[in-house]
Amino acid sequence: MEPGRLLAIDWARGSGRPPIVAYVYDGGVLDEEQLKAIRLQEPELLSWKLVEPAELDRYLTGARGRRVHAALRALESGAGAVELEDGRPVG
Repeated sequence: MEPGRLLAIDWARGSGRPPIVAYVYDGGVLDEEQLKAIRLQEPELLSWKLVEPAELDRYLTGARGRRVHAALRALESGAGAVELEDGRPVG
């Protein structure tokens, strides 16, 4: 699948690692067939789960959770990409 529009850019400072820049794009909505075709690298994962936006805070805390919430707000509003620092809006 081609990625959709850019939703968020997040400068994430590192704790024991160099800082990174995370780019979040609209990935669209997958149908049942597309979901079944996904193959994950099992040795790199303990688990995975699809969750509703209302459940995000149970699974993503701190900057990652803030980043995803900001990207979802940008998606819903149709606004341009939001610029973040550690998941918080800049400016």
